[in-house]
Amino acid sequence: QGTMPSTFTTVFQAFFLLTLLSLTESSCTWSWFGQNPSWKGLPVVEQVSLFSVRVSWAGLLVKPECADKIRVKYWKSLSPNDWKMSKDPCCTVDTTSYLVDNLDKYMEYTYQVIAVEIKTLRSSDYNRSPATRFKTSRDIKSISADSSIPEPSPSSSTSPPLQARLGPQGGEEGKDGPSQNFIEKHFMLVIIGSVVGGIIILVLVISMIVSLRIRRKKSEDTTPLTQLSQSQSQHTKKADDTAPLSQVEKKALSLILRTNQD
Repeated sequence: QGTMPSTFTTVFQAFFLLTLLSLTESSCTWSWFGQNPSWKGLPVVEQVSLFSVRVSWAGLLVKPECADKIRVKYWKSLSPNDWKMSKDPCCTVDTTSYLVDNLDKYMEYTYQVIAVEIKTLRSSDYNRSPATRFKTSRDIKSISADSSIPEPSPSSSTSPPLQARLGPQGGEEGKDGPSQNFIEKHFMLVIIGSVVGGIIILVLVISMIVSLRIRRKKSEDTTPLTQLSQSQSQHTKKADDTAPLSQVEKKALSLILRTNQD
């Protein structure tokens, strides 16, 4: 009877320790507390030449201390699945601009900035900004790639914000499916749930084993008593079979023997 309460106490102690561990770690580690990096506006796209643009995001990244690096994703607006990504190493968290070249002139592209969090188990969390559309034109004044970076306001944009797009299967970013993203964003919650679930299953298994052993012990304790009762019954029966004859029985037996002799 004392095994079950102590086992459940162990379960709750393990759960408490894991929860305490999650609270003592960095607030950026546990993404369900709302500590993911985010974006408060669209990236600014400026024409450097008919074949290149500068993408900048000064002042747009919220909680940069929770990001590990920045990447820039872009694609032709008419071909969202044919996207490209800036190569690693590209931009540190302190970087606020990136030059995209080798573009098709007069073609509209969509640009998106991504704050990457390096998670455990070699996984990454991509926190995408709203997307900005832009196409080069002779009518747009080109800037120098080294010119000062503008400080955009959250409401300023060159086009309506677009929903963050997922890349196709096969690219580095496209490896993140919905289930993997959920695990990455709630990694510690999954770990705690797995540990607690495993402990509960272990408790149930141990309880079943203890219960079986108790039943077996009770069965073994009652077996000798049954055997003793049967032995006593057989002994009594034998004693009854060998009981001495009474006087009447002896006289009747003697009379029968005499009759047979005559």
